[in-house]
Amino acid sequence: MAELFTINNFVIFVLCYLIGSFPTAYILVKLRSNKDLTKEGSGNVGTLNSFTVSKSKAIGITVLLIDILKGALPVYFMMFIMPHPYQSVLLGACALILGHNYPVWLRFKGGRGLATGAGIFLVVNYYIFIGWCVVWLLVFILKRKVLIANTAATFSLPVYVLLINFFSFMLVNSQAAGFSLNYFNVYSIIITAIILSRHTEVFKKENK
Repeated sequence: MAELFTINNFVIFVLCYLIGSFPTAYILVKLRSNKDLTKEGSGNVGTLNSFTVSKSKAIGITVLLIDILKGALPVYFMMFIMPHPYQSVLLGACALILGHNYPVWLRFKGGRGLATGAGIFLVVNYYIFIGWCVVWLLVFILKRKVLIANTAATFSLPVYVLLINFFSFMLVNSQAAGFSLNYFNVYSIIITAIILSRHTEVFKKENK
């Protein structure tokens, strides 16, 4: 763990947090309708609420794509363009999710991290992304509720992490510098926990 606490990792964490904290949905909705997304609809600064409040498919799709890229591009850059140790890449991935979900600019009231998380896993291990999509689609077909589908699909992520430990063909980017299956396991679970931390309203609403 000693190599975790380095100047390089500190810089990566801060930069990735700032990138993740870029409030895509908030800015686009503000520019289009002059509405404060944190005070409209569900108050969530993400794709679904930006579409609900703005009533614009273009806004919703743009938010989705930019938030996916917020996760995918920094991780791709760190892993392939200017390669960093695997642990540093995954630490940066966690910071991206933290920034998106708890942006300092909006008093730590952000999105739910799904699009940014999707972008991250598309690069780190696309099998997790595929599995998440399959579960989401099945639950949405059954329940017709986006938040429940989001939560169920996110809860399924540790299952895919476990499967990757048993099936070698599911290992992706194992050639990356400093790759460790233990790092992959730990940081994937941390990312899952951060995403789930912004889905507590699902249970609150269901229990009312």
